[in-house]
Amino acid sequence: MTVPPTAVLFDLDDTLCEHRRTLAERLAAAADHADLALPFDADAVRAAFADVPTAATAHEFYTYLFAAAARRVGGDPSLAPRLATAFRVASDPAAVRFRPGATDALAAVRDRDVAVGLVTNGGRTTQSAKLAALGIEDAFDVRVFATPDRGLKPSAYPFRRALATLDADPARTLYVGNSLRADVTGANREGLRSVWYPTADERTPDPHPAPDHTLDTLADLPALL
Repeated sequence: MTVPPTAVLFDLDDTLCEHRRTLAERLAAAADHADLALPFDADAVRAAFADVPTAATAHEFYTYLFAAAARRVGGDPSLAPRLATAFRVASDPAAVRFRPGATDALAAVRDRDVAVGLVTNGGRTTQSAKLAALGIEDAFDVRVFATPDRGLKPSAYPFRRALATLDADPARTLYVGNSLRADVTGANREGLRSVWYPTADERTPDPHPAPDHTLDTLADLPALL
């Protein structure tokens, strides 16, 4: 029999919330802002996440990401720094909405006798703007904003920081996220019970690494409690 969890940690982007504009729309806006012909499409960018090395800043991260995407399609990676700057300028961090079922799932978790936390890649200012737009700034007992200087997911730092703050047992902690690379990998390494809630683009019948649980909808999360 599985021991009930005493803590639940959530990812933010593409787990609890999603951008109101698609990635393709945001890339097009960035290219227009920079007066560049976009050298790749959104699918190339999604695939390029696997190629991104550790970055020291958000701008460096997007530079690496867009350079990797360009190389995947035979484009010019030297355009990446300009596009990275334009992407951040053209992106409104508050232009987000809940993914279906997120509000009910979060409310259900908060109604249980468990600690609730947020572990998200992204700086405090940007991610806090999203939380404010969603009205959930005070929904968590701990909020960890993982940044390149201390380690983005899947590095150990953000998970260990949340666990230490809550004094939570990893084996009795659920981590809910959409990314196999960042969320499931990081949670599995630190001994948390990984709960994978992929977007339609991320869903695959044979996920690697394998999560402990896979959700078709966040409405199924309370059943794991």
